[in-house]
Amino acid sequence: MGDLEVNKLIVESQNDKYFIERLITKLNLNNLDFYEPLCNINDYICLDGMDNLKKRLQDEKLDDIDRLGIILDVDKEGLSQRLSQINTILKELNIDIQLDIINQFKKDEKLDLEIACYIINIDDEGELEDILKEIKTSDSTYADCLDNWKECLIQNGKDISEKDLLKFWINNYIRFDTCSNDDKKQISKKCNLKVALEKDIWDFDHKVLDDLKVFLKLFGADND
Repeated sequence: MGDLEVNKLIVESQNDKYFIERLITKLNLNNLDFYEPLCNINDYICLDGMDNLKKRLQDEKLDDIDRLGIILDVDKEGLSQRLSQINTILKELNIDIQLDIINQFKKDEKLDLEIACYIINIDDEGELEDILKEIKTSDSTYADCLDNWKECLIQNGKDISEKDLLKFWINNYIRFDTCSNDDKKQISKKCNLKVALEKDIWDFDHKVLDDLKVFLKLFGADND
C-alpha cells in the first residue's frame, strides 16, 4: 500500500450514504470514502442488504484497504443478531475476524485489514428513519397527522406497516413541513433527503448520534 491510508465505508442505502456524509462533514473528517450502497432505495423498498454485503466483500480487493467500516440498520433483528449475521458472512469469506464489540477494530493479519462495524439503532431496534425522526427540530404537523391517516385506514379495513409509516413521516416532514413554497415547485429536486440534510431542521448534536460519531472518529484524521 502507499503512504496514504485507505479507509472505506459500506452503507445500506443511498439515504444512509447522504446521512453519513453529512455527519462526516460535521465532524470535519477528510479520509473516508464510500462504496456504492448495498441497495438503492426505490420508493420504500430495499431488499437483501445482508446478501449484498457478502457479494460486495467478495467483489472488492480488500487487501488494498487499510480500514473498512460497515454501517447497517438493526431493523428488528437486535444488535447481537445483526452482529452475528456480519460475523457469519466474514467467516464464509475466510476473513479472519470476529466482531464482538461495536466501535472497535479487529484485524485480519493476512489481509492487513482492520474492520469495524456500527449498527444504527435506538434502544436496540430501528433504522435511519428512526434516527432522523429523533433529531428533527422543526414543526412536524404534516408528518404527525399521519397518525390520524393510519387510524382512518384501520377503520376502513386497511393497514400500513410501522416501517412504511415511518418512511412516510420523514417524507412528509421534508416535503411539506420544511420545504419552502418556491422549492415545492421542483419538489423532487429540492425537497429530498439529500437537500434536507443541509438545512437547519436536524439536531446533529443530539445524544442519539454520540456512538455513531465515535465510530466515524475511529478512522482518524480531520481537516485541521
